[in-house]
Amino acid sequence: MNNMANENFKNIRVGLFVISGTLLFILALYLVGSQQNLFGDNFTIRSRFYNVNGLTQGNNVRFAGINVGTVESVEILNDTAVDVVMTIEKKIQPYIKKNAIATVGTDGLMGNKLVNINSVKESATAIEEGDVLVSMGPVEMDEMVRTLNVTNENIKVITTNLRGITDKINSKNSLWSLLMDTVVSENVKSAVVNLKLISDQGISVTGNLKGLTEDMLAGKGSIGALITDTMLSKKINQTVVKLQRLSDTAAIITGNISQLVQQLKQGKGSLGILLHDTSLVHNLNKSILSIDTGAVNFNENMKALKYTWPFKKYYKKNPSKR
Repeated sequence: MNNMANENFKNIRVGLFVISGTLLFILALYLVGSQQNLFGDNFTIRSRFYNVNGLTQGNNVRFAGINVGTVESVEILNDTAVDVVMTIEKKIQPYIKKNAIATVGTDGLMGNKLVNINSVKESATAIEEGDVLVSMGPVEMDEMVRTLNVTNENIKVITTNLRGITDKINSKNSLWSLLMDTVVSENVKSAVVNLKLISDQGISVTGNLKGLTEDMLAGKGSIGALITDTMLSKKINQTVVKLQRLSDTAAIITGNISQLVQQLKQGKGSLGILLHDTSLVHNLNKSILSIDTGAVNFNENMKALKYTWPFKKYYKKNPSKR
């Protein structure tokens, strides 16, 4: 009787254990299925990446920072494209637009990979079953590490240079000692004072020049009168016009004289004939000789007349006329 009771107790224990295990298995399936959206109303979309950085089937899909689905499959299409199929909850469909951008990210700093769906400002219609989202390349950790390595090397060089600079500053013959020299500081102050005086004098000179120019524009003084006197400018213009006319007249006279000289050279006109006729010159010379001879003879005749009877008495009475 006791053996029968013990056997029944063992069977009950085994039954309870099996039932408990079955319930736990069903609960686990439900939890996993709810996590993978197996029991909800879903739709599928896809996106293509050139590098998924370790993204695998079952990883989360996030929209606006909220888990809205899972990665259904990851398939390599060619050497530059990887097709990622995502299962998304149906209730999220109105909020995801056709122009949304899919990127591969990380859950935290070092967590699992996931797909982030980001909206853009431009308006578009809601996404539909089987649509392909535009993708953006993920940030590669290897590239970031290489960049950080280069940055660290640059920082190392900069710190080395700063150390050298500080060593030079701390030395005796440095700029710091020059700055701490009170004599130099006094000289600098004096120089600043002199510069201020020079600037003040420059301002004064500028003010004087400004007043002078204002007086000139107002017509004060000789230069101002010359600048502002319109009558004087008109007179100057008239004088310039007269001078221009005079120069034109002089040019005409010069042209006429040049033409007259050319005609004289060519023997035209009476004066030209006189200049070029050699026989006329010879005749003139002969005439002048005849005139000279006639004058000599006339003098001799006059002297002879003094001794003739009518004139002899006259010259005796007036000896000074001889």
